[in-house]
Parts: sequence; C-alpha cells; structure tokens
Amino acid sequence: MERNEILSYLKAMLHERFGIDPATMSGSTTQEQLGIDSLLMVDMMLDLETGLGFSFESMDLPRNPDLDTIVNLVQRNMSGKPAS
Repeated sequence: MERNEILSYLKAMLHERFGIDPATMSGSTTQEQLGIDSLLMVDMMLDLETGLGFSFESMDLPRNPDLDTIVNLVQRNMSGKPAS
C-alpha cells in the first residue's frame, strides 16, 4: 500500500471517529494538534491493524507523533522492512 493511500485512510478514520476535517490534516499534523490522548492513539492504532489487515510487531511511537510518523510505522509493519 502506498504512503498516500495509508495517509488518506488515516485521515478518513480520524474524520469518522473524531469529526476532524481531513482538509485540515497533513503529514505534519501531530497527535496533540488533533486533540487525541495516548489511550485513544493506541485504540486508533488497533483499528488501523484491523482496517488495513496487518499486525504491528511494535507500536513504538515517539511522544506526540505526527501523521507521517504513523504512516511510516504502518508501512514498516505491513512490509516487514524499513519504510523509506
């Protein structure tokens, strides 16, 4: 799955779950800017697994990740190798 497809899926999920307008989000939008706490972030990551049909080997995220960081993590876990 391409980066832009993952980012679009993530934006759609955030819109559906939290009512955030996808047009206001970019790859550099952070967890804090979205108003999502760490527990909601973990729940969202589990929904990504289910929705995209893969399993995270690790959900190591830095504090206050941006959407690009999450996309990189998804890509890495979907392909089993580092994302570029």
